[in-house]
Amino acid sequence: MAIVTNSTIDPLYGDQLRAALGPLGKKVTTVVLPDGEAHKNWETLNRIFDALLTERADSKTTLIALGGGVVGDMTGFAAACYMRGVPFIQVPTTLLSQVDSSVGGKTGINHPLGKNMIGAFYQPQAVIADIAALHSLPAREMAAGIAEVIKTAAIKDAEFFEWIEANIDALNR
Repeated sequence: MAIVTNSTIDPLYGDQLRAALGPLGKKVTTVVLPDGEAHKNWETLNRIFDALLTERADSKTTLIALGGGVVGDMTGFAAACYMRGVPFIQVPTTLLSQVDSSVGGKTGINHPLGKNMIGAFYQPQAVIADIAALHSLPAREMAAGIAEVIKTAAIKDAEFFEWIEANIDALNR
């Protein structure tokens, strides 16, 4: 198994995930990437491949994306490419990644000429979302996730959208 996370999330949840995986008796490698959209590129993706190759990961190695959308996109793309596809699990830690990027299988990296221009559709084996992780988010991150929920509700579920509208004050606390 290989946990792919970033320098912000690993100190918050990395030890907890590693401890949870310990009883499985599998070797767990952790790849800590720099945080942020600016690092969603080939160079950072190669850090994942370098770690997998150094650890002699095989086709049964499961990649676990612990983080927000950038970590999930990059881990999913690495899983799609490594040995022509290995299993991966999403453990999203932001509201936006819990309600959007961790589901649907869109994975990839950015190119200097465009965002998300290199990637693959590759479904995770599972998505494990712990809403307790949301307590560590700054208000701006929560707002981005709530905006996605509202957008989806407005498009697909008028009744849910009306509920959100009626409860927006409680959601912002």
